[in-house]
Formats: sequence, structure tokens, C-alpha cells
Amino acid sequence: MRASRVSWFLIGVPIVLGSYLLATSWPPLIIAAQTPPKPAEKAPAAQPSLDADEQNALNEAFRSAQNNPQVIIENLDAFLQRFPRSSRREVVLRTICSYGLAANAPGVIVKYGQMLLEITPDDPKLLNLLIDALARQNDQPSRTLAIDYTLRLIKIAEAQRNRDAISSKGDSASEQWAGRIGTTFSELAGLFRQSGDLDKAMSAYEQSYSAYPTAQVAEHMGDIALIKGDSAHALDYYLTAYAFPDKNSDPIERREIRRKLGSLYVAQNHSEKGLGDLILARYDTLMPQLAGRFSGGQPHNTGVKDPFKFVLERLDGSPLPMSDFHNKVLVVDFWATWCGPCRMQGQLFDQVARSFRGEPNIVFLSLNMDQDRTGVPAFLKLAGWTIPSAYAQGLDALLNVTELPTLVVFDRQGQIVDRQEGLDVQTFVAELSKRLQDTLNESAGSKQ
Repeated sequence: MRASRVSWFLIGVPIVLGSYLLATSWPPLIIAAQTPPKPAEKAPAAQPSLDADEQNALNEAFRSAQNNPQVIIENLDAFLQRFPRSSRREVVLRTICSYGLAANAPGVIVKYGQMLLEITPDDPKLLNLLIDALARQNDQPSRTLAIDYTLRLIKIAEAQRNRDAISSKGDSASEQWAGRIGTTFSELAGLFRQSGDLDKAMSAYEQSYSAYPTAQVAEHMGDIALIKGDSAHALDYYLTAYAFPDKNSDPIERREIRRKLGSLYVAQNHSEKGLGDLILARYDTLMPQLAGRFSGGQPHNTGVKDPFKFVLERLDGSPLPMSDFHNKVLVVDFWATWCGPCRMQGQLFDQVARSFRGEPNIVFLSLNMDQDRTGVPAFLKLAGWTIPSAYAQGLDALLNVTELPTLVVFDRQGQIVDRQEGLDVQTFVAELSKRLQDTLNESAGSKQ
């Protein structure tokens, strides 16, 4: 299974536009970007502590922008220039960053996100947003700053993992955080690699694998070892990557690892004789260490052909019957933690869901497809998405989901009326909002 390839993938490591960040829970000033215009849209009512001049300026900033994200950014910048000590400085900065994300403007996110970071220096969502925006700037000073923020993010995640482990009086929370920390070290390695510092990249990959072993990280280490001329270690890393017991591995990526492994082995041994024995031996070494991470024993609704007869599993292990969503417009987002565009789509998907919060006839559902679930709860805790989440439990196979992210819309009669594979950042919110409103209207008409 492959995620759509988009411009923010760097050297095989997903650099995710806006991962975890500004995902939900903005203060009341935030108005969803790129949604269809609503009558008399304006800034929220004045708070007791907000000066009347400031409130009037905010109202005018939104009214005159006419839902144009770029104009809203310019107007809110003018507001900050006029009222530099405003009690709403933080929320205005967050709003600018949100519209910068909607306008696909990494420079805006970097400029105003750094101002916001002075107010909330340990906000992991903000750090993630800045890291992603800086990576898209594609210059060395930006990469250096992104590396600094990534190191800060790792320290925050490690501290949170330790706090969760203490509060839960067990190892489960620590294990969940291990996946998130391992991924962040891998992203750090990608930044070092793009900067040309292979030694630091290798060190970061080693820390990633130590925190949370994956086939992808082992492959990256093999690539770096090969570039540095260390073919013996490269072969060992490729061997680990290919033998890694991951049931959800991408067949295309496995073929590529197999090609690298075979080519290097033949170069050293003049044939592939004995390679199969090495692969089996490495698998036997890895499996006892990793067997507990994979959820192969979980029920997968075997034989069920009707999506609304599936019973999914929530993150806490409780059942989620799809029959609960009969007679509703159901919007399902299939995603995985390792899929960069999925993280971005999840954030935008959450934004659309908030705009329909008062509509009783529509339900939004986020279905995770990670085979290894250990890092999923920690990821969602950082992401802050408000949409109900569960595991796909075979529904992805029934609906032939072969590319991530994939979005499926059911009407109130249970029929699929829309399907979207991949992500267009600039149009996602507006187009999905319109499609859902049209589906609601059509469903209401058919009920009459």
C-alpha cells in the first residue's frame, strides 16, 4: 500500500505539512478556512477584556476579507501592528497560522509560528507545524532551524512518555510513545541527510531504530552505509529490513529492499546461494523481539460483505458497530501514522467535521490501518483530532482501499456517493464541504 507521493516527501522520510499541528481546538476567533461563505460571517462577539476598538478592528478584518485567506492574513497582521499588546495576540497568531496552512504558504507559517512559539515554546503541535513549513523552505538555514525544533520535540515527547508511564504504573504508555519518538528521530535523520551530514543522519536513524525498530529505518541505514562505502554493514541492514516481520509492509517497497539486498549479496558472493538461509535466520532472530507488536489475532469481520454490518474496534478496545450509522451521511477517512499525506488530510478532515458539528445527519469517522498499533494512541494524543477514531478491522479490504489517504462518503441510504484517493491540500476543505452539503440536501430530498 502506498501513500500518494506529494511534494513534502524528503529523501524517503515523510515531512508532513502541518503534522499534529493546529489540528483542532483553536480558540473562538478561528473561522474555518476555505469553507463555503456563510451569511454575515464575522469575528466572535467581544469578550469583557477586549477593548471595543480591538473588537471592531477584528470584525472589519474578517468582513473586508470576504473569505480570502491571503487577505485575512494581511488584515490580521495589520491588527497586530496596531495592537501589539492585545490580549488576543496568541489567538490571532494561531489564526494566521491556520490560514497560512489553508493558503499553502509555508513562509507565513514560519514567520507567525515563530512569534507564537515565543508565547508557547513547548507546544508540540506548533513545533511540528514549524518543522514541516521550514522543511518546505528547502534552504540550509531553514533546515538547521527545523533540526533544532525537532530535537526540542523529541525532548518533549520523551518527557511526556515518562509522565504517562508513571501515571499508568505500567509499560503500555511508554511503548506507545516509543513509536512516536522513533518516528521523530527518523524525521530528524531525514533533515540531517538532506543537509549532507551522513554521520548525524546515521546516528539519528540508530536512535530511531533503538526506540522503535522498523524495516524502513533499517533500509535507510543500509542506504547510508552503502553511500559511505561500508557494504558489509549495508548488507546487514538490508537483511534486517527484508526479514522484518511486518504484515502490513508495502509490497512495492519490499521488492525494492529485495533488489538492494540481492544486488549487494551477489556483488559480495557472486551468486544468491545461501541468501535464503540468512533471511530465515534473521527472521527467527527478529520475530521473538517483535511478535507482541503485531495484532494478527484481532478479529477482522471475516465473511462480512455489508459495511454497515461490520463491528470495528475503538482505540480503547470497545466495539464500534457500523450499524450505529444507518440513515446518516457517513464520511470515512482511511489513514496510517506512517503516511505523510494522511496526517495532513486528518487535520483538514477534522476542520471540515467541525464546520458540520451542528448537523445531526452526518457522521465523520477516522479509521486507522496501522498493522502495528502501538504508536497510534500516542500519535492521536499529539494530533488532537476530535473525530472519533477506530481501527479499520478489514473494512479497508472490503472497500478495496489500496492507496492512502482514501476518503469514502456514504449517503443516508448506505450507498457510496464519493471516493477520493490522495490529497489536494488547496482544494480539500472547500470541495469536501460542498460535496457533503450536496449529499445532505439530496438525502433530505429523497426522504420527502
